[in-house]
Amino acid sequence: MARKKFQWSRDDEDPEGEGEFHFTPRSSWSDQNNTNKRIVALAKGLVKLRAANYGELDLSDEVRVAVDEAKRLKTKGNVKGGMRRQMLMVATVLRAEGEEVLDRIVEEVERLIPLHY
Repeated sequence: MARKKFQWSRDDEDPEGEGEFHFTPRSSWSDQNNTNKRIVALAKGLVKLRAANYGELDLSDEVRVAVDEAKRLKTKGNVKGGMRRQMLMVATVLRAEGEEVLDRIVEEVERLIPLHY
């Protein structure tokens, strides 16, 4: 069965009440895939940054803690499974940041190193 382009939703002010139904556009699979690739590339870029450049970035505490742990695992070496899980954690924390904050972080990191996504 084909995926529908729109889905029904209620007004934000009255999600469970008697509010009107309206259509909200869904993002396509390719848009979701591109966003995911962008976030993964950003996570890898943050871990690759040198300490001097990394310290200049304006990151939230949650992102900084997750990236610091990934950097620690990278320098420790030979913890491949742990590093993979930590990179997933960094990507999850980045997804929670919001689109505007994510765009700002991507711009700051791309000024320092190229991101490939």
